[in-house]
Order: sequence, then structure tokens, then C-alpha cells
Amino acid sequence: MSIVYALIFVIIALFILAYYTRRRFGILALALCAGALLSSLWAVPLAILIKRYGFEPGSLPLTSVVQVALILLPALFLLYGGQSYGKQLQRIVGAAFFALLAASFLITPLGNSLSPDEMGSYYLGLVTDNKPIIITVAVVYALIDIMIPRLPSKKDKKKK
Repeated sequence: MSIVYALIFVIIALFILAYYTRRRFGILALALCAGALLSSLWAVPLAILIKRYGFEPGSLPLTSVVQVALILLPALFLLYGGQSYGKQLQRIVGAAFFALLAASFLITPLGNSLSPDEMGSYYLGLVTDNKPIIITVAVVYALIDIMIPRLPSKKDKKKK
């Protein structure tokens, strides 16, 4: 499987998850950052431990599978709780940023295990070259999203 197809699948799946759960981007983005940090610290030791118990994921390197899991799991856990968006545009923008940030974190582990085809090499290079910019912009937007106070909706006012 080409890395481009894998990234497109991940982007679409994460966009749909974030959009339908309505979770705010800020918390999810910081969870992805935490997952990336955990992945850099624990992927190799966990892969060694898992390999001792005889688990082998098939054609993909075990370290890459562990890296992907460690990056995504904190954010996936937070998809089921926390503050949510009420407006359609906020949901779309938040889900798009979430999927793009996750894809930029996943390029390295997926790139280690999947090969790009001819067409995909150009797009993969484009995203890889701009990875620091994508991550920086997304993290700044996440911090702004967290700092913006959540105003009570009309439903909340009626409950009082």
C-alpha cells in the first residue's frame, strides 16, 4: 500500500470522527502532541516488549504500528468527552485541522513502513517539507481555540 493512500484514508477517517463527535480542536491537537511525545519516548521499548510476547503485525514493522498507536490513542480517547462545537463551520475547520495535524505526525512512522509511488512522492515531499509549518500553525490555533472562552448557548440560558 502506498503511503499516500494510507494518509488519505487516515485524513478522511479522522476528519469524519472529529466532525461527528463535535469535539473542540484545541484539546484534540494537544492530545496528538502528547501522543507524538509519548511515541518518541516509548515506541521502541514497547515494540520490544510486544515482540517478546510473539505479536507480529504482518507486513508492517512493529515499531511503526506502535508509533501510530501511541500518536493517535490520546486524541481518540478524548473524542468521547470534553467541550464541543455548536456551529457547522467550527466543526469543519476543527476537524480539518485535526486530520491534517494527525497526518503530519503520522508521516514519519508511515514513511518508515510504506513506500510512495511516483505520483505520491511529489505530494509526500510537499507535506514533509512543510511539516514544521503545519504543526506550528496547528498548535498555535489549538492554543487559541483553548483560550477562547466557551460562551453559553441559548439552550444553556433557557435551562437556568
